[in-house]
Amino acid sequence: MSDLLILLDKDIKRCEDVLKMNNYLEIVIAVEELFDKYKGSIKDIGSDSDRVWNYSKKDLENIMDKLKLHRDKFIDDYNESRISSSINLKIMFDSTKDEIKNNKNLSKEKIQEALDLLNNIEKITNEKISIDEKWDKLRSYMNFISKEDVNTACKIINIINTILNN
Repeated sequence: MSDLLILLDKDIKRCEDVLKMNNYLEIVIAVEELFDKYKGSIKDIGSDSDRVWNYSKKDLENIMDKLKLHRDKFIDDYNESRISSSINLKIMFDSTKDEIKNNKNLSKEKIQEALDLLNNIEKITNEKISIDEKWDKLRSYMNFISKEDVNTACKIINIINTILNN
């Protein structure tokens, strides 16, 4: 995600700088290069087929506006997917905790141990650390999971997998 945002921000900044310079040749070069660069990925950004090297400041302003819209939509989509992922993870934690609490085959001690494990995993999930650091912390719980019944173990493994993939 960050590479695309960096690229878009760089090109938006370039548009702003070229517009400030108000140099016709630089405007035309920027328009042509940005048309070529984004014609396959941003709708309606390409030039008219009969216009070559005949552009104005308005054309560059239009490109800059389309780049900003594309950047904003990308950020919104990313944030929406992160929120959805967080909600799904919360649901996974809650449903797994409920299943463990209602599991008649587990002793009270085993239930509490599993709930404590899930609470610890949930704390790790909320930490602002790299994926490698999360894995280092989560790895220590794999031995505990291996001793659980298959249903509980699978649910906890799915939670860990979801954490590491987000």
